[in-house]
Amino acid sequence: MAVASTSATVQADDNTSHQQIKAIISSTYDKPDHKVETTPIAVIDDYAVADWTQGQRGGRALLHRSNGKWIIMACGADGLKEVKTLTEAGIPDQTAKSLVTQLTSAEKSVSPDRLKQFSLFGTKDDPAAHEHHHHQ
Repeated sequence: MAVASTSATVQADDNTSHQQIKAIISSTYDKPDHKVETTPIAVIDDYAVADWTQGQRGGRALLHRSNGKWIIMACGADGLKEVKTLTEAGIPDQTAKSLVTQLTSAEKSVSPDRLKQFSLFGTKDDPAAHEHHHHQ
């Protein structure tokens, strides 16, 4: 019984974390004509990596829970799926490995086109990279 109860508690905590993460990303980045879709999300302890798309853009967000509140630490692309990048950001090694494993597994259900979008943020292929060039 204790295992089932603990598992149900962990799942409830994950669902709460997922909702909180979606809310913080949405409130930070949503635009009236471009809502952010945040899924999948990997949560281990007080750290998370959330995949997101917004129109033709996409990327990943690295988050940390501090005092019960999720905070966006950084946005990036494929680097946020590398253990080395996560540990350099201050995440414990085992937590970083678990985040990468969990996110990689969750991404197996994502369409190939959407998966490519997660790799765009901050790269030369990021649609936003071209938005500012014509203003110079």
